Amino acid sequence: MPKKVHKLTEKEDYRFRLAGISSAENDYRLSWSLNQILGINLVRMDNLEIYHKRLDDKQTFSQFEYFDEETLLQYRLISNRSVNGYLLEEMTNLDYLLQISGDMDEGWLESLLEKINSIDGVILAFLIDPTTLKSRKKLLQ
Repeated sequence: MPKKVHKLTEKEDYRFRLAGISSAENDYRLSWSLNQILGINLVRMDNLEIYHKRLDDKQTFSQFEYFDEETLLQYRLISNRSVNGYLLEEMTNLDYLLQISGDMDEGWLESLLEKINSIDGVILAFLIDPTTLKSRKKLLQ
């Protein structure tokens, strides 16, 4: 009798919203500006390290995080650029990604984008659907 094989498949969880930010500002300066305009407190975390198979090398990306206990929203600002490539290779025009997890409505998101776009040094900020990205699994790390 053939042996039964059961495969566990882990469903990817993309229950977050993603904003792409194009800006020439340094990460710490953009983080400070976001803190001021959004009333949050992004704090520098350890770099996000991802192994890139094609390059056979490790890529590091700066990241800042904040959890708002009132709204239960998690903010994560990640640099899209590394010394040796991009976090989201299909989005080379972006410098930063703002990942927001939690319950939020579309009106709030539009207001958030307007505030981010009003920051001096931000060229453009817009929403991205993470499920359409080829390198989306990198955002789950």
